[in-house]
Amino acid sequence: MCHPAATLETATFRGDDASCLVEASLACRVCLSGAIDWSLRVEHWDHEVVCRCRDCGDERVVSLTGDQALRLALAPPRR
Repeated sequence: MCHPAATLETATFRGDDASCLVEASLACRVCLSGAIDWSLRVEHWDHEVVCRCRDCGDERVVSLTGDQALRLALAPPRR
């Protein structure tokens, strides 16, 4: 039986981007709201942010580079 593969989403901001670009990258893909609760998951090789929209409830996991994870840890966008 074939199961559809989960879609892997990758963050689209750079580590040195302005906060507005970081916020836009994490905005809800369903309703485009910027009202996002997120939590950072950092492991030895893998970095992810779990994003949940406060408006529509959509939840997704976004893959991060090391620079992106460092940016969210040290200079997080507003929540």
